[in-house]
Amino acid sequence: MSELEREFAINFIAANPEAGVSLGGGLRKVRIPREGGGKSGGYRTIYVFGGAHMPIFLITVFAKNEKANLSKTEQAAAVEMSRALVAKYGDAT
Repeated sequence: MSELEREFAINFIAANPEAGVSLGGGLRKVRIPREGGGKSGGYRTIYVFGGAHMPIFLITVFAKNEKANLSKTEQAAAVEMSRALVAKYGDAT
């Protein structure tokens, strides 16, 4: 992922935190286009969004041509991590 693509991903997720698909427990997956590629050949970005009262946490990014999706084990671990982050940072104070 180039620096420009990374900046685009950060800005896109910050502006659209509920974009993409919910994987449960605050975990979300969004497709980010690759330079010259488009969304279908781009990156899968997994992040935690627990609401406007807490930070957004980037969990992982992978290119679709390297890996189509998280395995069931990886997704379960990521959801567990997401729930822990939401529990820790999710209380609006």
